Amino acid sequence: MTTRSVALAVTVAIGAMVPVLFMAAPAAAQGPRAASTPASAPMTAAVRRPASAPGGTAPTMANLVRGNAPGEWRYWGGDAFSSRYSPLDQITARNFDSLQVAWKWNAGTFGPDEYYRTTPLYANGRLFTVATTRRSVMAIDPETGETLWMYRLDEGIRWQKAARQFAGRGPTYWTDGVHERVIVVTPGYHMVSLDARTGVPDPKFGRNGVVDLMEGLGYPMVPLAVDDTGSLVISDAAPARRAKPGERWNPVTRTGADGTVGIDPVNGQIAASSPAIMVNDMIVVGNSSIHGYYPIRVRNIPGFIRGFDVRTGRQVWKFNLVPQPGEFGAETWERGSKLGTEGVGKNDAWATYSADPDLGLVYIPVGMPLLDEYGGHRPGHNLFGNSLVALDARTGTRRWHFQMVHHDIWDYDTPMAPNLIDVTVNGARRKAITQSTKQGWLYTFDRVTGEPIWPIVETPVLQSDVPGERTAATQPIPSRPAPYSQQGLLERDLIDYTPAIRDSALKLAQACRMGPYFIPAVTSTGTSGSGVRCSWYAPGASGGVNIDGGAAFDPETGMLYVASLSGLSTVSLQKDPCSEFRFSSPRDNCGLPGAVAPPPGYTPPESRGGGFEGRANASMLAGVSILKPKELGGITAYDMNSGDKRWWISNGGMIPVRSTDPLFAGVTLPPRPASGQAQVIVTKSLVIYGTGRSGGVPNAKPQLFAVDKATGRQVGAVDIPSRTTAVPMTFMHKGKQYVVFATGAGTTTALVAMRLP
Repeated sequence: MTTRSVALAVTVAIGAMVPVLFMAAPAAAQGPRAASTPASAPMTAAVRRPASAPGGTAPTMANLVRGNAPGEWRYWGGDAFSSRYSPLDQITARNFDSLQVAWKWNAGTFGPDEYYRTTPLYANGRLFTVATTRRSVMAIDPETGETLWMYRLDEGIRWQKAARQFAGRGPTYWTDGVHERVIVVTPGYHMVSLDARTGVPDPKFGRNGVVDLMEGLGYPMVPLAVDDTGSLVISDAAPARRAKPGERWNPVTRTGADGTVGIDPVNGQIAASSPAIMVNDMIVVGNSSIHGYYPIRVRNIPGFIRGFDVRTGRQVWKFNLVPQPGEFGAETWERGSKLGTEGVGKNDAWATYSADPDLGLVYIPVGMPLLDEYGGHRPGHNLFGNSLVALDARTGTRRWHFQMVHHDIWDYDTPMAPNLIDVTVNGARRKAITQSTKQGWLYTFDRVTGEPIWPIVETPVLQSDVPGERTAATQPIPSRPAPYSQQGLLERDLIDYTPAIRDSALKLAQACRMGPYFIPAVTSTGTSGSGVRCSWYAPGASGGVNIDGGAAFDPETGMLYVASLSGLSTVSLQKDPCSEFRFSSPRDNCGLPGAVAPPPGYTPPESRGGGFEGRANASMLAGVSILKPKELGGITAYDMNSGDKRWWISNGGMIPVRSTDPLFAGVTLPPRPASGQAQVIVTKSLVIYGTGRSGGVPNAKPQLFAVDKATGRQVGAVDIPSRTTAVPMTFMHKGKQYVVFATGAGTTTALVAMRLP
């Protein structure tokens, strides 16, 4: 492996690059339970709080707010609390429409990406970002958009066949007031610490600035080789194979072994899709694994949360997201939880995290166990899947947790960092935390104790009748706030503009199992005895809140702004002929690397189905949704002091609905809300949002919007080069407030900076 650190002088307008090596850049249901013992034994740590803030002043709440600094954006979510809030007020309702593009930084110059899902950071006069499928790190001049330095880790086969081969959501920043570091977790699962001023790896961190995150997990590290150069297949099929003795790399065919080592492919994959989070002097790192809608094998690497010393890169502690025998929660895996046991893989925490530096706690939103639609191989509630877990950032000790979905089979993994909120509830000031979810609910707790702020009720739900499946008898449902997404499908939800329309909508709806929340899947052969061969569930597999949405919090008013989707999905289970799983949504993995041998007499289908093919939204009648329009999805504002909903707006506007079908003749159809998940931040006076990569009104110009925080009334909109693809950010630099956001896909990825003239 080699490391490369390059300082680049870039003329953004024409993309000319002149490399100078190593040159310094210009300066500029289980409820909350208290833990009595750590889930795993902590190692010795010397964790220090910052001795000073930038500028040499002592750290106070005035100059180091929530791990941030005034006018800066040091975390993915703005601050350690994931507030997505800035007190800046140079950009207001009066001048928002005057915003202009200050510069455009072309990330695609450095290489392609699926789409650009990155939120940059601003600290001490520099912007920091990641780009390309290699997750290269760059420092950018905030005033001009010029690249100051660039770093890329050459990961060989580890990158070529990485399970999460994209830029990720951003880097991590740390300073003690003297030293500054930018930290990135790469697609090949390394962690690199760079000098923030120069981009040069920190020689005191790990081995020459690099920590191999695959080491120390209890799996063998072996030489890796690859046999093909085709497009990445996202599955749990081995991304590479073990190298043969004496095998060498062929640079012409790009096959063989190049000296790369990693976890033995027989054990599965591990990666990271989100940045680490800094909690004082501790780097807290999670992992992601395979996508739960592609798997072939019932065993894979489970999830971990680990803490590393920021100065040395030394691992201090590890917390198992699948509790091992003897650890708290192991009994919730009724067939056992030991590493390598069937069904325990992929219980990862792939989303972004939040932290309270003063309490020394980090808050982990955990995804769901393998497989998305079927869990017969993993009976039990499956802790810590679908949980919010509070860990002591110094030791890794579990302080409390709450599981929001028991034994998930709906793909309701927890997709977003929780918001830490200080609110006044029933006259008492509370340090709280609220988790937005795919389920369309906010789960809100005391962030010190884990006790719910408002009751969360274990509610009986419909049980699965799929052979081998055993769903949980109850699910935890919040009493407040009200949901922000459609809950299930009931007859009263169906359009009824005429009796004929109602009857047609009902006929379509009754083709699948209907009901309120947590409707279990059925098999495509109709094993339920009711004749239905599919199930409706809402929110669907895409949320509620998902990767591109989430919430922003105003600490001055206690208002929370949730960007979400609302809609149905269908699921119908059948046997994948080349998978180890008994059931999954319809797909055919035969012929993929690592797949089970096809059964006798197998005939390949004409086309192989993709990941979401069996979970698509099929709720349209002659081009019209069978659901009545409701104020759900879009952006919903809540007063978190009371839990009351205050207002709702669509994501960028309303869309006229028309149908030429005779069924709708003479009917004036109400408009529907624009789709997609808005990407929201909050300033002193505004809610600012972009519509997201698939949101807004079709064929409308891409715009950045501003609305009044108290009412939701639109107060500004400016044209932008293309739709936002990640959460924006804002900062103050040389007396100018900037708003910066990511756009584009492939080789058109870019950061766009807006400011007043």
